[in-house]
Amino acid sequence: MTRTDRNHIMLLACFITLLITMPRLCAQSSQLSFKEAGELRKTFVEYGKKYIGCPYVSGATGPVSFDCSGFVYAVSRESIGYQIPRVVKNIYKFCTIIDESQREPGDLVFFKTTSSPEPSHIGIYIGNGQFLHCASDGPNTGVILSSLNENYWKTRYYKTGRFLPSSNSPEQAGVLASTEKTSSSSTNSSGSFMSKIVLEGIFSADWNFYTAENFRLNFRGLTASLAAIYNGKGMMPGIATMFRWDCGTNTIQIPITLTLSMTEFFKIFAGPVITVGTPVIPSSQLEEIKPSFFPGIIGICWNTPSFAVGKFNLSFAQDIHYTVFNSQDGTALSPINSVVSGLVFSSGLRVTFPLSNLIK
Repeated sequence: MTRTDRNHIMLLACFITLLITMPRLCAQSSQLSFKEAGELRKTFVEYGKKYIGCPYVSGATGPVSFDCSGFVYAVSRESIGYQIPRVVKNIYKFCTIIDESQREPGDLVFFKTTSSPEPSHIGIYIGNGQFLHCASDGPNTGVILSSLNENYWKTRYYKTGRFLPSSNSPEQAGVLASTEKTSSSSTNSSGSFMSKIVLEGIFSADWNFYTAENFRLNFRGLTASLAAIYNGKGMMPGIATMFRWDCGTNTIQIPITLTLSMTEFFKIFAGPVITVGTPVIPSSQLEEIKPSFFPGIIGICWNTPSFAVGKFNLSFAQDIHYTVFNSQDGTALSPINSVVSGLVFSSGLRVTFPLSNLIK
C-alpha cells in the first residue's frame, strides 16, 4: 500500500467518523436542558467580558484585537465551540430573529450604522439592556460595554438574533414576555410610535453660481428648516417646514414639504411654497416674475455620518432644490431664467434629536 493510498484511507475514515458523529452532536445540542442552555450562554457572555479593552482593528479576530463581527465570531468559537459565520450580514442570516421581549443574555443584537439596508454592526447581549461589542469609532473604541438605551445605539438598533438554545422553558418565556409587555404597556401603547420619531433641524446658507448675465458664485440667502421623520424600517417618511430668505429673488419663502428618506444619509422632498413678496429674476434688470404655490419646490438632500453631542446628533448637510416661478402672465419662464431663479444649493449644519431620548 502506497503512502498516497494510506492518506486517502485516513481521509475517508475521518469523513465517515464525521458523518456518524454529526447527528449525535446536533442532537446533543438540541437536547440541552434549559439549565444547560443557561450555563452555555453564561460561558459565552463571561468569556467575551475578558476581552474588554482590546482595540478595534478591521478584519481582526483576536486574540489581541478584533472588529465587531470578528469579536463575536472568536468568542463563540473559543468559549463554547460554536462555529458561526464571519461577517455581520452572514451572522444575521444564520440567526433566528426573535422578538425583543424574548431576548436573553447570549443572544446577538444587530444595528444599522451605515446606509446599507443590511445590518452593519453586532454585539452580544448580556442582560439589563447592555451588550458587549467592538466599536470602531466614538468616544470609546475597541471591546466595550454599552447600553441599548444610549442615544446612538437606540436609534440604530435593528433586530435581535438567536443562535444558542433558549434557557427559558416555554412557560418561563411566556411569563417573561407577559411581564415585559405588561411593565412597558403604558409607554409602548402611547410611545411606540413616538419613540421612532426623530426631530431634524437644518440651518444653512444658500448659493448658486449663475445669473442671467454671468457665471459666478452668488450668495442666495439663508434657510432654517424643521422636520419630523418616522425612523421605521426601510424608507422613512416625514413632514417639514422651512423659512427661507432668498435675497436673489427678494422674497421670503415658506415651503411645506413631505420628505422621504431612503437611508440615513439621503432624502427627497417636495411640496407647496408660500411666498411673501414679489419675486424678481436675479439679474441687473430685476424683472418681476410670479411665484407658484403648487407645484412649489422639489429637492434632494444628503448628509455626512453624524456625531453625538450630548443628546443631539450633528452632521453636515447639502441639498439642491428647485423652486417653481412663472412669468407674470402665468406662462413658463425661459429655461435660463427658470434655472437662474429657482435652482439653488444649500450647505449647512444638521441637528437631529430622537424623541426616544424623552421616552423611558
